[in-house]
Amino acid sequence: MNSKIFYNIIAWAYGLLDVIYFNNYKRSPRKAVLDSINSEDTVLDMCTGTGANALKIAENLPHARVIGVDLSQGMLKIAKEKTVKEDIGNVKFYQMDATDMKFKDRCFDKVSIALVLHETDEELACKLILEAKRVLKDDGEIIITEWETSKQWWRRVLFAPVALLEPKPYKDFIKKDLGDYFKKFGLEVVETKHCDYTKVLRVKKNN
Repeated sequence: MNSKIFYNIIAWAYGLLDVIYFNNYKRSPRKAVLDSINSEDTVLDMCTGTGANALKIAENLPHARVIGVDLSQGMLKIAKEKTVKEDIGNVKFYQMDATDMKFKDRCFDKVSIALVLHETDEELACKLILEAKRVLKDDGEIIITEWETSKQWWRRVLFAPVALLEPKPYKDFIKKDLGDYFKKFGLEVVETKHCDYTKVLRVKKNN
């Protein structure tokens, strides 16, 4: 498949999340993430993909400094095109391995990891979390967005196609107690917001 067509399909698929699952903005993880960030924070969006979260943050907080990183050049091309189209000047995107980033220690106020950890094996997830902790300021927060099983049957039915397409680690990860999970990294969950189909956790260093 032509790479341009492939990444256009990916961008369309990501767009469907907002149309189908996050269409109630007040209950969406996009809002919960945004509410967790201060107006002048320096923000890192790890594994940013097509930049949906990074662009939402930058657009709504014009005095924040936002950086998105991803390994996929194709994804980043879409993110950069959106940045130009929407004329957002306080966000930058870089092609970078999120497990070995070229940033100094303790340089970000907030680090966002959205719908990523459940897709990776345990070893890779650990590397991502430890790298996020490394670049996070001592008083900063990691904002984790992850899927959550709904108690409403009709939401479970609507979400079933996504659950079926998720990679193998998803089934184990969604059952984890994330409070206990993050403790082994020297991190503490200080707040959990339950959104449509998802939960957003604010995680701090356990100093």
